[in-house]
Amino acid sequence: MNPATNRQEPASQPTPKRNSVERAFLVLQTIVADGEPVGVREISRRTGLPRSTVSRLATTLKELGMVKRQADGALSSGPALRTLSPARGEGAVLLHDHLRPLLTELASVFSENAALSIDDGERLLYLVQVEADQAVTVPDLDGSRHHFHLVAPGLVTMAHWDEDRLNRYLTTALETATPTSVVDPDRIRRRLGQIMAQGYAWTDQELDEGVNGLAVPIIDDSGLLATISLYGPSYRFAPDHLVDAGDELVRTVDGRARTLLGLSSASEQIELFADVQSPPLGPPPQAT
Repeated sequence: MNPATNRQEPASQPTPKRNSVERAFLVLQTIVADGEPVGVREISRRTGLPRSTVSRLATTLKELGMVKRQADGALSSGPALRTLSPARGEGAVLLHDHLRPLLTELASVFSENAALSIDDGERLLYLVQVEADQAVTVPDLDGSRHHFHLVAPGLVTMAHWDEDRLNRYLTTALETATPTSVVDPDRIRRRLGQIMAQGYAWTDQELDEGVNGLAVPIIDDSGLLATISLYGPSYRFAPDHLVDAGDELVRTVDGRARTLLGLSSASEQIELFADVQSPPLGPPPQAT
């Protein structure tokens, strides 16, 4: 008997299953590649993943800021995605590299530190800062992460959240960092409405005593892209002393960011978001 005739063919190997990281990237790639908001059902069809898996992964990606969920449930690219990919397709130039000249300009014009930050899904992440030429400055925030309600760029970010995310955040126990930290949900909601109406946010020693912040949004066609903020010692950097600083920062960032990133007017986008996403307006919070 020919031994070769008895040799069994090796069993075919099953197609290896994708692990959770691979599945998450597959969902993310599908959303990014589409260019328009895409629904869970369609993502499931394109990827071959069960709808329940797509929905679960989309929730995780949304919490990380990698995707955004539209009012109809469709998914689109989120702001934190900018930390992983080149901005506007210009080689390896990242968002903070594009905007560093603007930060340098702001630090010079306002004589206070200027910073760029994004929503990383859990906290407000400071990507980069440029220090002002001052004898007295404030701590370096570069690379730090903070609760949204304690910092000016975090409040600007919250003002652009959908109602579901805002409700989830405000129903948690909010951390108090200083005696002037605002943690009452109703006060925060009124404050967010005011921020959307005026286009900027001031904070009064709410993360660190003796340090104030001022922040404005950078908005692209898909929503909030990032925030730019100034911060400095409260004795010289405060709304009572600098009554026009908020409006001036809005104008400067609006014009320069559009030039550097090729964006549409932030002021026009702010009006749109104020119409469809801002919390109900109420009387402004009392000073603390």
